[in-house]
Amino acid sequence: MADCAAMRVQHKVSKEDVYAITAYVQDGRRCVMPGPSTVVLVRHAEPQPGGTNPGLTTTGRKRAELLGVMFQDAGLTAVFTSEMRRTQETAQPLAARLSLVPTVLLGLDIAAHRTRILAVPSGVALVVGHTNTVPPLIAALGARNTVQIAANEFDRMFIVSLGGAGAASVLSLHYRV
Repeated sequence: MADCAAMRVQHKVSKEDVYAITAYVQDGRRCVMPGPSTVVLVRHAEPQPGGTNPGLTTTGRKRAELLGVMFQDAGLTAVFTSEMRRTQETAQPLAARLSLVPTVLLGLDIAAHRTRILAVPSGVALVVGHTNTVPPLIAALGARNTVQIAANEFDRMFIVSLGGAGAASVLSLHYRV
């Protein structure tokens, strides 16, 4: 069988292709394009009122714990947060359960965030973001659905299943405490 580089040329998969962010891997039978199969995106849980970088309320901490229970057996291999305390505290219970160190996505560069997320070698990635980062990340991952998150919605969850050639589907859910 041809090597992976030859197959990439044969199938015209460009370096810029969503699934070609990291090198191809040859497993002896076929070429496997690395990257997560699923990306779970949530808005951070309920923050304390006021301040520029508040932590979570009691309800927010309960929601963060629920997220930890819900995804403890989901095959998570990476957790991403913003630099804000509320996203980090939302991710903390799950990251601790799985002994994962969350990666902080700095700023609002959605293309750079997409690249970092898709560079995860395999498995499921969790992204804890904000009303102004989760919807554009879903679009950047290739989902055609338009997503909006209201200012008072802290229970939104989006499961993006990544398909070939940049196609993706999104399942929109609520997780209530």
